Amino acid sequence: MTAAPLTSRPYPGLRLLLFFAAVALGWNLDGYRLLDPDEGRNAEVAREMAHTNDYLVPHLDGLPYLDKPIAYFAAAAVLMELLGPTETAARLPAYVATLATIGLLVGFARRRWGTDAGWLAGIAYATTLLPLVYARAAMFDSTLTLCTTAAILWLFEERLVLAWAAMAVGALTKGPLAIALPLLVMVPYALATGAPVRRLFSWRAAGTFALIALPWVIAVSIRVPAFPYYVVVRETLQRVATGTFHRTAPFWYYIPIVPVAAFPWIVPALARTRGWRATWLARRASHAREPLLFACWILVPLVFFTLNQSKLPQYVLPLMPAFALAAVRNMVTPPAAAGAGRVGRSYAVLAVLVGAALVALTHWLPAPLDLTPAEKAAIPPTALALGVVLFVSAACVVVGALVRRPRAVIVGYAMVVMAIPLVSGRLLAAVGDDRSAAGLARATAAALGQGSSSSATTAVLGVLAYPPSLPFYLGRPVAVATATGVELTSNYIADYQDRYRDVPGSPLLPEGYWREALARCPLPTVFVATAANREARAELAAALPLLALDGHYAVYGPCTPRSDGRTPRVR
Repeated sequence: MTAAPLTSRPYPGLRLLLFFAAVALGWNLDGYRLLDPDEGRNAEVAREMAHTNDYLVPHLDGLPYLDKPIAYFAAAAVLMELLGPTETAARLPAYVATLATIGLLVGFARRRWGTDAGWLAGIAYATTLLPLVYARAAMFDSTLTLCTTAAILWLFEERLVLAWAAMAVGALTKGPLAIALPLLVMVPYALATGAPVRRLFSWRAAGTFALIALPWVIAVSIRVPAFPYYVVVRETLQRVATGTFHRTAPFWYYIPIVPVAAFPWIVPALARTRGWRATWLARRASHAREPLLFACWILVPLVFFTLNQSKLPQYVLPLMPAFALAAVRNMVTPPAAAGAGRVGRSYAVLAVLVGAALVALTHWLPAPLDLTPAEKAAIPPTALALGVVLFVSAACVVVGALVRRPRAVIVGYAMVVMAIPLVSGRLLAAVGDDRSAAGLARATAAALGQGSSSSATTAVLGVLAYPPSLPFYLGRPVAVATATGVELTSNYIADYQDRYRDVPGSPLLPEGYWREALARCPLPTVFVATAANREARAELAAALPLLALDGHYAVYGPCTPRSDGRTPRVR
């Protein structure tokens, strides 16, 4: 017995399921601390933007931060001005961008396959694993995905002005990649279907792009003349062609990542891959255009990212809308019923295996994992809960296919990712405590005194160390004694650190300055060193009390100013 296709009758419950999926995406958004380095650094850039009201040039620790463009920082900064500098304000732009991407997919699928298909497309994307992860992260990738998805869908529908406007906003979010990705999809698609490539471009579209993107680029280039070279050469060409950013990985890096990232909807998305030859032979026919679009959307960027010397899991997030749309098309268009049972059985086997592996974590954790006691305590109940959800999911999908209940199948696919934020709160809190500097900030603020934490009367000094979220949680920049500036995790600042050391009030101090500050202490100062810096920690421990120690950093102090009035040499 096989399942009926979704289009056989209306399913009003899909709207309610999409609503719950959207709520689950943002559930407990502020329930855990910012994860360093990326979230902490991005939130601090937004905090400084809100504090200074400089919405032109992003700053980190008071220095220009031009590693990424302005859009995400500005959105988070506006929210911080309204809500205060909180985890919610830092993460909310990513969540809103994910909701907007869902809206785009709902609209596209409704136009192509009907109302119910639209709701299903939104459900599929909202309950795919990688979109969930980055909808809850103070990072640029969800916003980039919104822009590239809009550009690809609107280029496909020949709405060029809107498409190039989306690329312009994407370029202001994460640079030239927002232009490259849609073209990497649509140029091969046009060539495969015999459509003229010139139809992807128009003078009106180019003018729209320039009107949106160029003013900020020109204004920043006037204030920071090194910006154009840095963006084009360092952040684009060298990132793609060289390993200087230390993000190299094996050629097969994305082979295990993509199936996990697109789980669980990758199973129905790949249901018709056996017919690829017929689709290719009919590539100029109208019925083959959608599968060819999705194939180009997944395969061509994946080849590009594989050849790219810089590799990170989130790079494949812009591919996830294609998996969601492919899954929906396979479920709602003929012959949807024919393969439903086979697809359901394949998913059930996979879900049971993954569920069994998660349940096994309740008794065994891989020895190489470096976990805090809180993380070790939180993993077993979280893994058990998700394992049970996977077993129930497998049953729903199989039974729903057998008894011809498509809604049961859809709920079965959706429930796994929807459950993750609901059952993982304790684990996320433990991970946040481990990977943020919130605890260090509490100890530092307490030591310096809540009423005297102004930078004019107290100091926080990193000894070859800069916990990215520490300035955010302290609400103030942190000086760093450094030789290279790499501790700030900004390639731009590291490249131009010699120039910025001479700026009045620069946080970049000579590498050995911390010893002078320790000996003469012009201000009450708390010192932060990496946990692995044994030499510095030994000197600090001999003079100051230990305030806080985690697996990454140690905090000492504060020192007491000398009573003889002498001050050290400062820059």
